[in-house]
Amino acid sequence: MKIEKVIFDLGKVIVKFDPKNLFRKIFKTEEEIIYFFKNICTWEWHTNQDLVYDTKPATLKKIKEFPKYKDAITAFYGRFQEMIVGIYDDNLKIALDIKKKNIPIFIISNFPGDQFDIYAAKNNFINEFNDKIISGKVGIKKPDKKIYELAIKQFSCSPSKTLFIDDRPENTLSANELGFQTITLDKPEKLKKYLKEFTF
Repeated sequence: MKIEKVIFDLGKVIVKFDPKNLFRKIFKTEEEIIYFFKNICTWEWHTNQDLVYDTKPATLKKIKEFPKYKDAITAFYGRFQEMIVGIYDDNLKIALDIKKKNIPIFIISNFPGDQFDIYAAKNNFINEFNDKIISGKVGIKKPDKKIYELAIKQFSCSPSKTLFIDDRPENTLSANELGFQTITLDKPEKLKKYLKEFTF
């Protein structure tokens, strides 16, 4: 079936995300970084902020729990942009080439709202996408099916004719269960190869 619209995730699809890039500047050893992510600012804690716009309350609460780590906790969102280390130029070009074929391109991203706004203000390529859904702005995050149902309405898309590209299997599975065509991008450099399986 011919693809009429394409939805992209950002992290590890278009955007290079590496939390350790920031914390190598804060901690002296890899062991300290691992401990911090495992016990202080955990992945679960971070992904919970994907549901909110303002990351300050969670930061202040975490500092009260671990005052010894105040500086590092403050840096997590205070210097969050330093975790974003660039873009996958080839994949962005692929997205823009798809748009040139008069196929609308969209974004669905799990991203704290305030941090997305900071990032978008400094990265004009975001405006090349026809529309976007950011989890921290709508209070829903992938893989919750509600975010894909919102996309169907907001992007006016037919799931069977819409391709959704994400790096996390649980996200593509959830979209697939609603009828979307999907690519689970296990490696960013494989995007061009995987797209050959679809007709545009």
